[in-house]
Amino acid sequence: MSRTLALALFLAASSGGIALAGNVAPLSALDSFNAVIFTNATTSSDIEGAALIGGNFSGATVYTNPTVGTATGYGALTVFGSTSGNPINLNDGGSAYVGGAKGAIINFNGGGRYISAPPNDIAQFQSSFTTFSQTLAGLTPNSSLPATGNNEVIAATPGSNGVAVLDITATELANIPSFQLDLNGATSVIFNVSGTTVNFNANVESGLTGADDTIWNFYQAKSVTIGTQIAGSVLAPLANVTNDNQIDGALVANSWTGNGELHDYPYTGASPIPPTSVSAAPEPSTWALTLAAVGGIGLMLRRRYRDAALA
Repeated sequence: MSRTLALALFLAASSGGIALAGNVAPLSALDSFNAVIFTNATTSSDIEGAALIGGNFSGATVYTNPTVGTATGYGALTVFGSTSGNPINLNDGGSAYVGGAKGAIINFNGGGRYISAPPNDIAQFQSSFTTFSQTLAGLTPNSSLPATGNNEVIAATPGSNGVAVLDITATELANIPSFQLDLNGATSVIFNVSGTTVNFNANVESGLTGADDTIWNFYQAKSVTIGTQIAGSVLAPLANVTNDNQIDGALVANSWTGNGELHDYPYTGASPIPPTSVSAAPEPSTWALTLAAVGGIGLMLRRRYRDAALA
């Protein structure tokens, strides 16, 4: 691949857009969506940010306290299937796309409307996030859990890139009664949790610490139950996720039953995936990961420019 083409791809990916040559950049999606659900989703609680639902949706209030605007071509609520149940309140001027039957009334609060189909289908999101999850799972751990006990401090030990990685099992996670997270200078914390059934019931004594810098990667899980508050984005592309308390971050799952709110804390941490050299062309199967990595750089730059403009 020529350096000219490599530079063009870098600039396109770092512009912060979701769609690029049919691929979805997971880090950009974690910034733009509070929920990405590949099949059906139902919730009785608020979704503060934008939601992308691949199947059918029954919900309450969406886009009630968004941190960022919607991604280009997508609604604040994007449903590829049908809606049903009680009326859905879509706040803050958000618009909606519904690919199937409009079985639930949508109250467009603030001037929103129905829009046309988005640029990517749900299969592209599912493919990119599944690959992303497995790639995170392959990162070399550099941090570890302390001895199990009440209010233990999980201290990150980031590498030179600012990323701290912990490998833990579902059993180890279930045995933690309470903990605090000490970022210790880390700009990103990745919890790679193995096991097909995960129950998260730990009391998070550090509250929102790391909410926009942490990814909980349940890369093997088929079932994830979250009983207490969890701070950070939840990545469970193979799982049916049930949350009975708030998730302070984005949720990516195969399906979702929500009994707690999703709070809009977009992931703004460092890209956990090492950048690929532009001097050699990657294999086709690695394109999505390459774009995700450079997309993360663009995401951070976009955040900095936005924060500077608001200062």
